[in-house]
Amino acid sequence: MNAFRRGQGSTEYLVLLAVALIVALVAIALLGWFPGVSADTREAQSRAYWNGAQPFSILEYRINGTSVALQLLNTRTERLTLVNISLTGDDIGVTQTVFKGGEIKQITGTLATSCGNAGDLFEYDVVFTYNTKHINGIKQTGIKPLVGKCS
Repeated sequence: MNAFRRGQGSTEYLVLLAVALIVALVAIALLGWFPGVSADTREAQSRAYWNGAQPFSILEYRINGTSVALQLLNTRTERLTLVNISLTGDDIGVTQTVFKGGEIKQITGTLATSCGNAGDLFEYDVVFTYNTKHINGIKQTGIKPLVGKCS
């Protein structure tokens, strides 16, 4: 009888160990260990960050080959003049654009190199250069890169 109890205890221990291992694998998948899952997570985090960035928020974005389309929001109440947008050091050639406080505008530009094939993941560090009424050449550098899939 005593040997039976030891065997039962060992079996229960192995079952609990298996459950813990499955939970650990799920947690690793959610944290980005597996490529398919991590790409979607990184894109969602990037969208959330850029939707709340200041003074320029990126509400929507699309990159198709070398063509870039960004929907930008001036989150401030003051007038800002967007002078340049750089994606990982590549100026996309925007024309100087004035944003009133709270205004949303569609900005387009061109990258020097293609982002890849449709469905490929892209990741760009974003730097906005803008002017206020009193200061020129202010740079807004994103803490998180702009992540998405080429269309």
